[in-house]
Amino acid sequence: MLQAALTLLALFAVSRIYKLWSGLKTVGYVPGIRCALGARSYLSLFLPTRLSSFFYNPGPDFTWEKQRTGGFEEDVVSVVPWLQGSPAVVVSSMETMQQVLGHPDDFDKLTNDPGTIIFGTNVVTLQKEAWKKHRRVVHPAFSNKLYLLVWKESMRMFRDMVDTEGWDKKQSVDIPLLNDLTSKFTINIVASCAFDFHSTWSDSIASAGNEMTLQKCLKVVLADAPLRLLAPKWAYYVFPFGALKRVDTAFSTIHRFMRAQIALRREKIVSEDVTSEDTQGQDTIFNNIVKANVDGGKFAFDEEEVIGNTFIMLFAGHETTARTLNGLLPLLALYQDEQEKVYQEIKQVLPDGRDPTFEDFESFAQIRKCIQEAMRIYPPLGDLTREAMHDVQLDVTNKVTGKKDHSVVIKKGTQIIVNIVGIHYNPRHFPDPETFKPSRWDDGSVDPDAFGGFGQGPRACIGRKFSLAEATCFVAMLLRDWRVEVDLAEGETPQQWQRRVMTGGAAGLRGLGPISVRFARRKSQ
Repeated sequence: MLQAALTLLALFAVSRIYKLWSGLKTVGYVPGIRCALGARSYLSLFLPTRLSSFFYNPGPDFTWEKQRTGGFEEDVVSVVPWLQGSPAVVVSSMETMQQVLGHPDDFDKLTNDPGTIIFGTNVVTLQKEAWKKHRRVVHPAFSNKLYLLVWKESMRMFRDMVDTEGWDKKQSVDIPLLNDLTSKFTINIVASCAFDFHSTWSDSIASAGNEMTLQKCLKVVLADAPLRLLAPKWAYYVFPFGALKRVDTAFSTIHRFMRAQIALRREKIVSEDVTSEDTQGQDTIFNNIVKANVDGGKFAFDEEEVIGNTFIMLFAGHETTARTLNGLLPLLALYQDEQEKVYQEIKQVLPDGRDPTFEDFESFAQIRKCIQEAMRIYPPLGDLTREAMHDVQLDVTNKVTGKKDHSVVIKKGTQIIVNIVGIHYNPRHFPDPETFKPSRWDDGSVDPDAFGGFGQGPRACIGRKFSLAEATCFVAMLLRDWRVEVDLAEGETPQQWQRRVMTGGAAGLRGLGPISVRFARRKSQ
């Protein structure tokens, strides 16, 4: 028995050594991290990030944890597991990011993208050829007509929020969980503008659902994505309790909601009852998605593709803007001089105190700079993953100069992790990177191509202007009447609060941790 056990142990050790050697060969022997679990394996994402000890696990917070501990030693490093998972290459320079994200023939979305498993077949996670079909269906809805509607709905929802919460009767408003407020706001906007699901602040679509609200469901989808990826379908029936029950309830609630809305929209399309002077009518994203299923033809969507695209648009459409506002508002509270610049711009654009219109959008340059700077410091996604579609030569840059140092051949199928956090905090790209400095975006000190908040290349975020319009309108309305504040601990500087509450709590999947702020009515009101 002992002999057999020793033999099995020896065979296991040999197999792990072979796996490590094979992984090193795949990444072209690029120096880097040798760990137990792969950087993007489902088991790694499920377990906590652990950047020390024999059982080194990159985990879900890999890029943020590395940044908090000094960052990667080089602009291009490999992560090769010996126990489980696939080898990967992490790139942390603007130059290599542009090579990876700008050349989809060489680097595409993952063959088995976890986003497809979670959301279903959709325009965000598909590879090039299939993506073209989905983009052809979805893209026409992203027009100035949509952005005008986004602005109008943001105005309507903001006023409704103020009235319903009774802010107009208060001199200050405490927001104990900023994310709850911004998430509810952005869910309502994307539901109204992209899907034509109208609601009020008191009867929000975010509250839809029986066992669990839609807003809670979307939080669970984000927080428990690794569990959803790991657990087989039978586990939900055998172990219907705890985390598995929570995940099953969340996904079941969302799918019931989507199937009901899809069925209603399909009936309206068939009866041609989809127009309204207050909406986009036939041009909504949701209408295009369902219509592709009803009409058939070359660009037809099957049922799974309808659900997948509906799910991803609902999720990504609100999460990006909510995360941006969660980072921006506390930063403006900490950097009061920057908040004052925004307020002065608002007064200049709206000298009579009127409500802003979509025609004012381009005039809010200071707000846009603040949004971009907040997304640099706290990007909605900490990294982006691609796959080498064939053996490809990857340029390796010098960490100090950014010049090409040498090249390595990356094998087909290798995962490439574009470290957005590392690029945004690279002092070569952004001097004094931890400081909130919106002026850097128009003073010539930075290369705007180093910004990856909305991705880059052909697969950059399709909803970029949607998100910017919504966030700009929200900030203009809020700061016109209110000043944002935070409570510092005794003797604490704003920068220390930022590192403790914001940077210290930033995570890969969940984004920023819980943040409380206060809105104080401006004295002129």
